[in-house]
Amino acid sequence: MSSSTLNVLRYSALGAGLFYGAYHRYSLETANTKQQAAKEWKREEKLIAEAKAVYQKINTPPKEKSNVSSGSINWEDPNLDIGAALESLLAKLD
Repeated sequence: MSSSTLNVLRYSALGAGLFYGAYHRYSLETANTKQQAAKEWKREEKLIAEAKAVYQKINTPPKEKSNVSSGSINWEDPNLDIGAALESLLAKLD
């Protein structure tokens, strides 16, 4: 083999190695960027879920006590818990 052919093969291998190295680095950086974006997205979802829970806790009106335990039951009350009212009536029978 002549030295010119050997030089062509040598520089072709060098060029292919440089091309492969650049491509491989690009693919690793892209994968890392996607992984970081997914991690950030999950962190933001967690923060949003926590914020929703706190907001729900703050803005939920406290439950009103029904008139069941006082003895007289207001059957017209729209917030009447019928199950609790019937249980209190059964407790009074015992």
